[in-house]
Amino acid sequence: MMRCLLICLCLLLGSPALADIQASVDRTRLVEGETLELTLESGATNRFSSPELGVLEEHFVMQGTRQLSLVSQLNGRSQPITRWVITLVPKRTGYVVIPPIALDEARSEPISLHVLSAEEAARDNNVQMAPVFIDTEMDTETPYVQAQVLMTLRIYHSVSLYDDSNLTGLDIPDARVESLGAPRQYERVINGVRHGVIEVRYALFPQRSGDLEIPSQLFSATILQPRDASSRFSARTGRLVQVRSPSIRLEVQPIPETYPADAPWIPAKSVTLTQTWQPEPDTELVSGESLTRSLSLEANGLSASQLPALGSLDGLPVEGLRQYADQPKLENVIDENGVRGVRQDSAALLVQKAGEFQLPAQTLYWWDTQADALQQIELEATALNVISSDSFPAGATPTETAEASDLVAADMPLLWPWQLATALLSLALAGCLLMLYRLRQRLERLGQPETDEEIFDTVVQGNPLADLQTACRANHPAEARKALESWARQQDPEGLIGVIQRYPELTEALDDLNASLFGQSESHWRGKPLWRAVRMVVQSQKRQAPDESTTLESLYPHV
Repeated sequence: MMRCLLICLCLLLGSPALADIQASVDRTRLVEGETLELTLESGATNRFSSPELGVLEEHFVMQGTRQLSLVSQLNGRSQPITRWVITLVPKRTGYVVIPPIALDEARSEPISLHVLSAEEAARDNNVQMAPVFIDTEMDTETPYVQAQVLMTLRIYHSVSLYDDSNLTGLDIPDARVESLGAPRQYERVINGVRHGVIEVRYALFPQRSGDLEIPSQLFSATILQPRDASSRFSARTGRLVQVRSPSIRLEVQPIPETYPADAPWIPAKSVTLTQTWQPEPDTELVSGESLTRSLSLEANGLSASQLPALGSLDGLPVEGLRQYADQPKLENVIDENGVRGVRQDSAALLVQKAGEFQLPAQTLYWWDTQADALQQIELEATALNVISSDSFPAGATPTETAEASDLVAADMPLLWPWQLATALLSLALAGCLLMLYRLRQRLERLGQPETDEEIFDTVVQGNPLADLQTACRANHPAEARKALESWARQQDPEGLIGVIQRYPELTEALDDLNASLFGQSESHWRGKPLWRAVRMVVQSQKRQAPDESTTLESLYPHV
């Protein structure tokens, strides 16, 4: 009895366990955001069993699972094997453990992983860089509220990527985000390995002070999967890889206490303020006359919507001057250095009375984010000298007015030659226009369509033309063809062929007649075009007859 038990135990130990499960990974050291593949294999005969993968959700994100049914050859025997391949992304950096996974009564062994951050991988030259990783750079981590923060996100890849790469958008509830153009692509060598770089730049404008978290962005792409070394006939496939950028925390500073309380808050890298006048204010103005003042404010690091209205720079109201402001012009210039806002304000100043007016000097305060200091721009005071409209010659005495008129008349050059030339040119132009008008009327009369009475005018009866006219009026193609041939034989010995050669204007009408008689035209033949063409030939013959007689008479003058 004991011997039988030992034999059964040996058989059980020598045969593979049906419920065993083996776990393995493609690598145990990786960079954050990089995916790895967990492979589970079991020789369980129950193909409806599946491993309990819920234990992985605590430390990993499962992107996909696929199941394969294989057959293994061992010692000449076939053994069915079920394989599960799970794509995982670690949720944190550091040392992460893949816990045991249960399949029926069996459990796999735990596997330890070392997940490096992008900074750790970049500092350690002995670490092989991930095929795809992200680096994020901020120009400052302590910006002022509403000031520009430049964010540069670089995606490095040492492998070829398909065209399906995608980067999630950047959405920050407490900040305004401006994209600085399309992504830029170039190459860079890191630790002796050439990497392709996809660079994306943003301009961020925090809207409140305090801590501001920049959320991570997810980059997804398909990389070229190497050919399986175990089979030289296996095709190359793509593998999805997802990389997430690290989240960044900014400490947004409030408006400095040294900034003037009544001044608009303008945090920028540089600010310029210019003003122009039309006409210039140093010219002598007349009461009731207006001049235009244009102010242009340009700030590097702010958008145009953040710039204050420049009407507040006009200072205190000046008695005797009224201002009429135009709509401001806003423009944003976006380049790789960020956003540059331009605001232009124009206003018309109406001078209501004579005198001297002094527009006070103006001061614009702004905060220099690079020097971290308060700056100001001064606009110099402007003086206007306005004279009264009553000081013109309209209020002078009659004697002074007469003397002034004589002086002007003496100095004025003679204008009658120019006036005479202008009058002659005007008459010539009027004559040309009249001739063109008459010529146009004649052309219109010639181009008007003729009526049936004008086309089918009376001809001498008893000749082929009369028969042709009758056939064309009745739209009978056969009779028209017969009459046309009779008339053509009178005009030329060769008949219709000779007439067509002499008068090509008959060709189109004859083609329509032949198409109606011998072709497959379904439209009803109309004789009006044929008769019009024949009549043009007859009229041409009548015009040529007087010319020939005149020529012959000139050759034989009377003695």
